[in-house]
Amino acid sequence: MTDAQTKLPQTDAENAPLLTGDAARLVKLTHALNDLLTQETELLRSQRPREAGQFHGEKNRLMSEYRETLNRLQINREQLGGDNSEVRNHIKSVTGTFRETLRDHARIVLRLKSVAEGLIKTVSEEATRQTQPVIGYGSSAAPNVPKTLRPTSLSLNRTI
Repeated sequence: MTDAQTKLPQTDAENAPLLTGDAARLVKLTHALNDLLTQETELLRSQRPREAGQFHGEKNRLMSEYRETLNRLQINREQLGGDNSEVRNHIKSVTGTFRETLRDHARIVLRLKSVAEGLIKTVSEEATRQTQPVIGYGSSAAPNVPKTLRPTSLSLNRTI
C-alpha cells in the first residue's frame, strides 16, 4: 500500500473503504482533530486549562490543513465518487463523530467561559463598591453615594 492509498484506523477498520489522495488526508486530519479535541476537553473537565493550552498551536495547524483539504475536495468532487459511494459514506460517518466531539468541546468551553465571566463581573462589582467615593453626608447622617458609579474594568490576558 502506498502513501497515496491509506487504510485508516477506526473502530470498524475492516469496513473502511480504501481511501486515496485528499479523501484519505481529510479522514486522517479529522481523526487527529477529534483525538486532540477529546484530550483538550478532558483536561478542561478536570480543571487543567493551562495544560489544555498546549494544544493550541497543533489545533490551529490541523484546522488549517483540514480547511485546505476540504477546499481541494470541493473542487475535485470526483475523488469522492457518487452520492452514495463508500468513500462519501465513510467520510460522513467520521465527520459525524467529529461533530459530536466538537459539540461536547463547545459545551465545556462555553460553560467555563460563563464561570470566568461571572467571576470577573463579581470581582469588578466588589471593587467598584469598595472604591465608591463618599460625597458628604445626608440629612440622616448616612453617606451620600453618587447615583452613577465610576466603572472599574478588569481584564484577563490568558487565552485557552
